[in-house]
Amino acid sequence: MTTAFNVSAAVSALESHRTELIDYINRTTDALIGKIAGADARPVTGVKIPTLEQAQDPRNKVGANLTARGTEILYRLFDDGAGYNRASKALGITQTAARNRKGLWEKLGGLNRKRETLDIDE
Repeated sequence: MTTAFNVSAAVSALESHRTELIDYINRTTDALIGKIAGADARPVTGVKIPTLEQAQDPRNKVGANLTARGTEILYRLFDDGAGYNRASKALGITQTAARNRKGLWEKLGGLNRKRETLDIDE
């Protein structure tokens, strides 16, 4: 007989496993893209990558939407090689939102995009 506790524990374990698999897929895919892209995939120098505390700053969001600061923080995480999972967790947005923003980041030139100056650069 299945109890509510066993079902809850099983669902929790499966969700944790899903998160780990998604993170693994994002990391390996980003690494493969980096190998294919070659020199263009090297980390950006001279620009500060935000810490988790800076990524979770309330100034990064207005309601559920990212501010200009939040968008630049997210793009810098992508500059650092972050996948959708890491970026979404850091900014408190969905993975779908992070994936959509990564598409915009790529359209802006990815690592070669024009960067905005932030207070963390000072």
